[in-house]
Amino acid sequence: MARLAAFAATDAVRRLRPRAVSVFWNEEAPEAVGRRKSAGSDACFAEWMLQDYVAPKRTGPLLGEFADTATDIGAAEEQVLLAMLLTPLRAFEVTEAPGPRGAPVKDLLGGAEDVLGPLGVPEGLIRSDICVGRLVPVGRLRRPGVGLLRFPPGSQGELLAYLRAAYGLSRPGRHVSLEDYVDGATHLYHHFFLERGRDLGARTHRTCRWSPLAPGRVIYRGPEAARIRAALARQAALELIEGVEARVRYVWVDRTLGVAVGAVVWQGDHLEAGAETEEDLARLTEFLEACLRGLVQRVPGDAMPAGGQVSQAAPRAESGPAGTAFIQRMLERWADAPSAALSGQTPRETCGSESGRDEVTRVLLGLERDMARQKRLGRAWRDVGPLWEQLHLASPSAARGAGGGDSVPSIGARARSRGASR
Repeated sequence: MARLAAFAATDAVRRLRPRAVSVFWNEEAPEAVGRRKSAGSDACFAEWMLQDYVAPKRTGPLLGEFADTATDIGAAEEQVLLAMLLTPLRAFEVTEAPGPRGAPVKDLLGGAEDVLGPLGVPEGLIRSDICVGRLVPVGRLRRPGVGLLRFPPGSQGELLAYLRAAYGLSRPGRHVSLEDYVDGATHLYHHFFLERGRDLGARTHRTCRWSPLAPGRVIYRGPEAARIRAALARQAALELIEGVEARVRYVWVDRTLGVAVGAVVWQGDHLEAGAETEEDLARLTEFLEACLRGLVQRVPGDAMPAGGQVSQAAPRAESGPAGTAFIQRMLERWADAPSAALSGQTPRETCGSESGRDEVTRVLLGLERDMARQKRLGRAWRDVGPLWEQLHLASPSAARGAGGGDSVPSIGARARSRGASR
């Protein structure tokens, strides 16, 4: 997210903001937007502008341009980026009180059931709350996207009735489902929920930190190594990653979001603190100087070197919508890349057992469904068919398509069938 925030702060992307604001809020006069938007809605605007808005002379959303040009990101980051590209915006209801493993939720438009993991979820979420956002898969868990709108219990009926009235759909369309219509009108979808939600007492939450990537470090020195190491070991916010006689390494963890936001290394006679954003580095140095007061002294001139380069968004010369090159790269190595959704194994390794083949089939069906939606919307997509052949699996959707059925199964139907089997 730090890389994405830095991308959003580039000049090329900032120039697109005024026009995007007028589209997002469905306003002819951008100067009137400030009086109408609800507090905290900038998180939802940032998400929409990056993931749904297609600017003039662009071939796809800005997130696709970022994905095509992103370099030096790890395999786990690539999987999250792919999930963000493919995950649609949805309204869902919390069906049970959240527990340690998350909260069961139900899609209001499609009826699909899922589990929202504990990461990034705002405090105070209760049963019957209505939320609007993305459920982005991160391994086997799902977490909210950049922004989340939360409505009070009891607003479901009014929201759905108002949504259909706003789109001029008094009843579900015969040939175009309301779910598909929403996918093609996300600015109206966001605009409706933000405007209507203000009257209903809804709240908008930012579910992740939004500080641009600016890696930096600070060096400290201290003569009393034993006391320094003992003081670090007492800090609950620091988790030991590596500990040998000459080198001790900790990560500083944000307990709310469940992510590491900095690193602390004691080596020889000096302590090095590093973070990916200036904001996190400032918080980390404040924390260290409080818990190591009198034991270390900061070395001047080593703090906060210039951050890494961020690609400027620019019109692409390649054929296909923005994000196509990234999706192509991901699918080419998908069969042999470790997947968090498969417990860290590669799909090819998982196919070594019958239960593993069923698990890979389930994941591939979800990927196939996502690609079908992307193609329908004119966004970046690629055929998943070669993956079935590489892994020597039979595609259930292809078998149904040959018999005259739908070529891509419904997520709602699969969720209902799983519930029936239970």
